[in-house]
Amino acid sequence: MRRLNRGPLRFLAGLTALVGVSFLGACQDLDIVNPNQPDRERAITNPADVEALVIGSWPLYWGRTMTSSSSYNSMPTIADVMTATYANNASLKLSSEPRVAFQNSQTAEEHGIARYQWYDWYELVSNANDALIAMDEGLEIIDETTGLNTTTQTRAMAKLFQGAGLGYIATLFDQMVVATEETDIEQADALALKPYTEGIEQAVASLEEAAALAGQVGEWYNGGSWATLWEGIPEVTSEMVQRVAYSHAARLMILSARGPEESAQLDWTRIRSWIDQGIQEDWVHGVSQQGQRARYWYRYRNSNTTFQGRSDYYFIGQADVSGNYQAWIDTPITERERFLITTPDRRITGDTPTSSGTYFEYVEDSRGLRPERGLYHFSYYQADRYPEPNSSYLMGSVPLYTVDEMNLYRALAAFRTGDLAGAAEYANLTRVANGGLPPLTASGVPEAADCVPQTKEGACGSLEQAIQYEFLVELQLLNMLYPYLTRRNFGTLTPGTFTQLPVPARELETLGLDIYTFGGPNGESSAGPFRW
Repeated sequence: MRRLNRGPLRFLAGLTALVGVSFLGACQDLDIVNPNQPDRERAITNPADVEALVIGSWPLYWGRTMTSSSSYNSMPTIADVMTATYANNASLKLSSEPRVAFQNSQTAEEHGIARYQWYDWYELVSNANDALIAMDEGLEIIDETTGLNTTTQTRAMAKLFQGAGLGYIATLFDQMVVATEETDIEQADALALKPYTEGIEQAVASLEEAAALAGQVGEWYNGGSWATLWEGIPEVTSEMVQRVAYSHAARLMILSARGPEESAQLDWTRIRSWIDQGIQEDWVHGVSQQGQRARYWYRYRNSNTTFQGRSDYYFIGQADVSGNYQAWIDTPITERERFLITTPDRRITGDTPTSSGTYFEYVEDSRGLRPERGLYHFSYYQADRYPEPNSSYLMGSVPLYTVDEMNLYRALAAFRTGDLAGAAEYANLTRVANGGLPPLTASGVPEAADCVPQTKEGACGSLEQAIQYEFLVELQLLNMLYPYLTRRNFGTLTPGTFTQLPVPARELETLGLDIYTFGGPNGESSAGPFRW
């Protein structure tokens, strides 16, 4: 059996070996290149370099979720959780209304949204696969200083990255190559494109294996290169890696659902088991190294350039109790202007519409927003829950997984399986403590003139809407893909928005396959009418 090895997954057209994908990127994505990553040919034969190949893969994960401009400029605005008027990476094009189809072309301004997600996640998978192949073939990794055997530890981390890479590809693309270290490339369909559902199943299987391997490690070694794996977490433990793997599995499976119907069909018993075995305290990562910058947060918090993001009224407007949100919705798109929000949710505002809440600040000026590109993109409010990164996109730390996230997954699990009282109980943990709002009941938002959230018609929201509201208010900053994937799960993307990405045109052309796309009015995989 010839197993898969060598190179990121441009192997689709015959295992074309690449040294890396950094040459594919324009200047916007060069910051994710890892200069310390070893030469691939040398890495699969030298134990120290196999270890470095795995550890050095973390910047790829970080780049695709926190740092890459081809995603942080566009995905939050496409989700209508952030709003802006800059046009970079097709942000304005794809967040304007009426929505247009995703143009799947190598020359289209949005090409990088699909292209870089595809290649970089597959480079992460390929690094893991190469390392796992080497270890399967008998290579052992012995720390040169202590003599410790870290083979199982390295294998656990490789499996975690393999699962994360396959999982994010599955959440984003309609089809994919499902390749692991066990892939037999002599099989006729080994490298064929398969539905994303097969990809997500392999992803969570890899993550479960990562957790099992971590459990075999005993005391986790934090010396040598391992000391630099996760900044700000000097004492990684085997239990921590296990819990992170299970939390990854829960997040990726939930966010892979293409709408509420598909979400309802997930195996929630299995997901609950991952949640229960997942993190028990917030997993916080440092952001002071040049290679691990927080450009996503910078875009949200930026206050002094044209690249300024504000909070979209399709998101925070649900908190308004004055009727301004409903009036804004009823106004023709080209005539909409920003409005003040009156709300009892203290996360959104203070006691008055022009005072800042605990998670958002009131910004009176419109600096960085261009009126000729649509006043409906303007907003008085900007996310400020966490500190603003400096001009080098560095800051203290960022939470990557939180206990609140796990509890909201429990709320969604309960809701999807019919335990409405349990769903309300879990959602109330953030709604009441952080928002100061009345508790939800099994029936949804308690009836009141100042109920939150409200529908576009001004009615008090359903339990499902209230859970989504908590997801977005509490979790929108976990990574730049989260708002889009959350709104898709609940079926609330703006009508006409693509609900998944096509395989990039570059890949399809290499394979000799027809180019296709999604989104736009009445298009395939296009978001339907507003739900609330």
